[in-house]
Amino acid sequence: METISYDLLKLGYHLGLAIIVGGSLVLGVAAAPAIFQGARTRGEGGLLFGGVLARYDGLAVPAVLVVVLASVFKAFGYESVGPQLIARWLSLALLSIATLYASVWANPIARSLRATTEDWGSLPEHAPARREFMTLHRRSRRAMSIAVLAGIVALFLS
Repeated sequence: METISYDLLKLGYHLGLAIIVGGSLVLGVAAAPAIFQGARTRGEGGLLFGGVLARYDGLAVPAVLVVVLASVFKAFGYESVGPQLIARWLSLALLSIATLYASVWANPIARSLRATTEDWGSLPEHAPARREFMTLHRRSRRAMSIAVLAGIVALFLS
């Protein structure tokens, strides 16, 4: 039986997934290419996109929390456990881990590394700080891609 509380749980669940999945897609497909194309230098583009990404990270973490809480309350109050629900939970676990890795670990460390390294723009590609930044960047992109795919699966199974 659907009630206003169930409708609110569904709203939180879908809104959280929309922020994570939609936000990641917009960042990767629209914002990053436009910012880097419009910036005068790659370094300037990185600074601009880093600011955008920091704001996204500030939304992604609470969105994960809302999705997880809504899922738990929906499961215990309105759904019966079955293969579809278990598959959705697994996809949500993957989405949560990937999003938290990127938004709480990799992205902040990469931003901090860049902000605290003097003359970032003149660092050679083989400099340890730049290599570490690129490793974090690659892992963050991969994690965000995993989160998008897991979120799409979770939406399909909703």
